[in-house]
Amino acid sequence: MPEKPIVLDADFDSGSLDVANSRVDGDTVHLAGRDNYNTGNWKWLHFTADNVRGRTLTFQIGNHFDTDPKRLDRLQVVYSLDGERWHYFEHNEHDPQAKTFRFGNHTPFTTNRVAIAYGFPYPLSRLIDHTERIRQSPWVSPTASSNDQLLLGQSPGGTDDLGRTIKPNPIYGYRITDPAEQDPKKTIVLMSGVHPNETLANHTLEALVDWLVSDATHAAALRKIANILVYPMANPDGRFAGYNRSTVQHVDRDANRFWREDLWRDMPDVATVGNALLKDPGGPIDVFIDLHCWTDTQHHVGILCKEEGYWDHPFWRAMIALEPGIASWDSGWDNPSTETFAFLQLKARFCMTFELMYLPGEKLVNLQRIGRHLGEALYRALTCG
Repeated sequence: MPEKPIVLDADFDSGSLDVANSRVDGDTVHLAGRDNYNTGNWKWLHFTADNVRGRTLTFQIGNHFDTDPKRLDRLQVVYSLDGERWHYFEHNEHDPQAKTFRFGNHTPFTTNRVAIAYGFPYPLSRLIDHTERIRQSPWVSPTASSNDQLLLGQSPGGTDDLGRTIKPNPIYGYRITDPAEQDPKKTIVLMSGVHPNETLANHTLEALVDWLVSDATHAAALRKIANILVYPMANPDGRFAGYNRSTVQHVDRDANRFWREDLWRDMPDVATVGNALLKDPGGPIDVFIDLHCWTDTQHHVGILCKEEGYWDHPFWRAMIALEPGIASWDSGWDNPSTETFAFLQLKARFCMTFELMYLPGEKLVNLQRIGRHLGEALYRALTCG
């Protein structure tokens, strides 16, 4: 009986592949990458392949990678047989001469379907489920801008670069604090999801939020002295559509370069979060952290202004003590990013972009540990100085 043809699909939450221009040739699957922001390049991959049981496949894609083909030298792609547990492929090879990147396993697949991704996916549905779960916590409440469902509003939706209709999606904002303790309190702002392909950041933020609402002694102490405002997904349409850096409404715009009132007028998703940030704190912001992630640089990185003394801030000193492998990079206020917005318009006393990296072999539990350590570092900084 002949083998059933392999069927590729990326038409799902956070999926990304140019299926129409991908093809199967024997046991080699030729992939056509998709990058709505950098035409002709690719970055985020997330798709499924059906009818693969018993087959040892090699997946191949061109090395026209955003931002630099050399980044592929250390890339390791992940796969899942059940959609939940993810593993790294056994071989991942960049061939600069052939201008290809190939990956696969040395043994046949044991299931009919396999899910494959550039890195650990974090679909929008997971964010929605997580928000609904933590909404039941006594420590979680709406911000001044959100309703009792923790909704700031809905994204605009639209049509993506493949012609698919993306429906409006929820944009969340919520407060974590101990309501029995009265103000004045310190104010911490946490956000993520500005760039759709940066899924590791949401895994780390999820672990941080879970720690903040937990029974951990230091989490409880932090809740007593701080209002923690969380904006977990600033670009939900982009995440659902499997985009790289842009919103669905403006495929040619980097979503982290429009964080200013005069720039976000025709970007309702950015404006929704931006206007909430202008309103919700109700006073000075002590710590502002926007979680992102980037292609492998061999270290997770904090991007923060050395001239402002942030490298020596108690929070960052505490974080480095807990995670000594994290690097520090200098930043300024040379583009209208969230970090610049926090410094210039929100007058944050400390602000940073925290970049998780797609490190080869990095385990999800390590990213979750970093999230908990961010919480512990906040506790140490605000209680111990």
